[in-house]
Amino acid sequence: QGANPESYAGHNKPSTADWLGLARTRTEELTAMRPIACLPPCILLVASTAIAAAYALSPPVSLVGGRVVTPPISLLMYDGPGRTLGQVAFPAVSLLFGCVAPAFFRDLRRVTGAAHPGLVATSAAAFAGLAVVGAVPLQRDVPAVMRGEARLGADSVLHQSAAAVFFAAAIAHMALWMRLCVTAPPASPLSYRVGWRSALFKGACAVTSVFPLPAAFLLHPASPARRVLSLSEADAGGLQQYCLVLCVASFFASYSVELAGALDPAGEQRESKRD
Repeated sequence: QGANPESYAGHNKPSTADWLGLARTRTEELTAMRPIACLPPCILLVASTAIAAAYALSPPVSLVGGRVVTPPISLLMYDGPGRTLGQVAFPAVSLLFGCVAPAFFRDLRRVTGAAHPGLVATSAAAFAGLAVVGAVPLQRDVPAVMRGEARLGADSVLHQSAAAVFFAAAIAHMALWMRLCVTAPPASPLSYRVGWRSALFKGACAVTSVFPLPAAFLLHPASPARRVLSLSEADAGGLQQYCLVLCVASFFASYSVELAGALDPAGEQRESKRD
């Protein structure tokens, strides 16, 4: 019942009933998933959609050295439609995590028998900072500030400080979670030995978030992409920021795996059967 038709030998072609059994099994697994486990992927969806829309709707950004192809996210959202997008999307992302956090950390404490205040504090700081980043964009005359024709305002200082808090707290949170996966008892559902797929994905996100290799390759003087895309050193900050935001959002989005599996008794049983 519900056997994978691909597991049949070439001599025994799976029947329609086999395919229907597999479809029924997969449907039961999806319908049995905790509704809250569907929320973390929305963090990645909302953030990436807002950034892509702001990039498409914002006018070209020009600095002293010329046009910037990949400007930092803040320069996509300081004015025009991008400003409104940021003011709505980033606080919404923080709200999404706020809806997930109580259940996530409650279940985490139940499974591990510990409160993990470091994970709670760093995630709270990260998403509080993100909410401020969106709610308080850079000042509207920030291009004049970059040309030395205007002074940096309090809103820009607050925006940049909140962004620093977000990035620092998010990186610290990822490091703490990876330490938990490594130090958990071998039989724990949170151990990298058990949930190795999730640990591998999160580890890749954590490492890539602090690894500027993609931007370094694109901006290398010998890189053909630099000539084709007309990239300059001014684009480095934007490229690295896109990479960091994508890694952080993907990391938190992947908590859906734990909510549906390791932190959910019913989901843990389904995962063990699948493995």
